[in-house]
Amino acid sequence: MQNQCRFPHPIDVPGLHCVHQGKVRNTYAIDGRPDLFLVSTTDRVSTHNIVHNSTIPNKGYALTAINNFWMNRLKKNGIKTHLVASEKAIYDFLPKMTYPADLHLRAIIIKRLNMIPVEFIVRDFMAGSLWNDYYSKGLPNPYGIELPPGLKLMSKFAGTIFTPTDKSATDDPINTQETTMLYRDAYDLVYEVYTDCRDFAATKSIRIIDGKFEIGVDPNTHEITLGDECSTPDSCRFVPMQEVIVEGKNPTWLDKQPVREEAERVWAGDPKVPLTLSDEICEKTSMIYSNLVYTLTGSEIETM
Repeated sequence: MQNQCRFPHPIDVPGLHCVHQGKVRNTYAIDGRPDLFLVSTTDRVSTHNIVHNSTIPNKGYALTAINNFWMNRLKKNGIKTHLVASEKAIYDFLPKMTYPADLHLRAIIIKRLNMIPVEFIVRDFMAGSLWNDYYSKGLPNPYGIELPPGLKLMSKFAGTIFTPTDKSATDDPINTQETTMLYRDAYDLVYEVYTDCRDFAATKSIRIIDGKFEIGVDPNTHEITLGDECSTPDSCRFVPMQEVIVEGKNPTWLDKQPVREEAERVWAGDPKVPLTLSDEICEKTSMIYSNLVYTLTGSEIETM
C-alpha cells in the first residue's frame, strides 16, 4: 500500500504507513492495532487552505504541547477525548524500531473514531471567515442564523454562536439549526469544551475569540468523543486578555497571523499559491507559538 502524501513535504515517520496527510498532521497506521493511529504534528503552516513551502520552527512541538495540555485537562474533568498516549508513552504502542529522536515531542497515539462530517465552529466575536467572507461584504450569513445589524469587526455577540461548516476542501458553511438538531450531543460537547478552555485561558491572560472542533463516535463504546486538536493557535483565535478590544480594528492575534498577512500581501488578489516565507516571518510566528505554550501551561516548550 502506498503512502498517502499530498503535499511537497516528506513523510516524517518513514517506518510506518501514512494513511492520511493533512495540512499540518500526518496520520499513521500501527501494525496490529487497527483501533489506534499515530498522529504526528509537523512544522508545516497553512493559510487560506494553502500549505506553504516554508515551515515554522518548533511549531509541531508547540501544537502538540498545547493540545496535550487541554486533552489531559479535559480528561480529568470527565470529557471523552481520542487521546490514548502522549510523550514517551507513545512508544509502548509502536513496533520496536528506530524512530526520529523527537517523535514523542510532536506525536500522540489516538483512538480511531467514526468522525462526524462537520467542523464545529463556535464564536464569541465577529472575526475570521464570518467577517471576511460575508458580513463585511454585506452578504447574508449562510448559516441561517439571525445577527443584529451594524456589527463590525471584533463586535462581541450577545452569546456564543455556532457557525458549522462541512469538511470539504473549501469548508463550506452549513445550516446551524439543522446541524444542531442532527448532532445535538456533539454540539453540547463542543460548547462544554469551548467554555472550559475559554474560561481557563482567561485566567492565563489569554482571550479566546472563537474555536474549531471535530467530534467523532467511539466505535466500541458509541460515546461522543473529542477528536482532532483542541484549542490550539491553529484551531482557535487568541488575543491578549489585557488588550482592549476595539470594534473595527484587528487586535494582536496570538497565532499564525504574520503568515496570513504576508500571504494576503503577496497574493494581492492573484491566484493563491504556496509561498516561501522570509526567515523573519517564520521566526516571529515561531516565537508566538512558543510563548503560548509557556503562558497556557506554565512550562517552557521542550525541543530537541
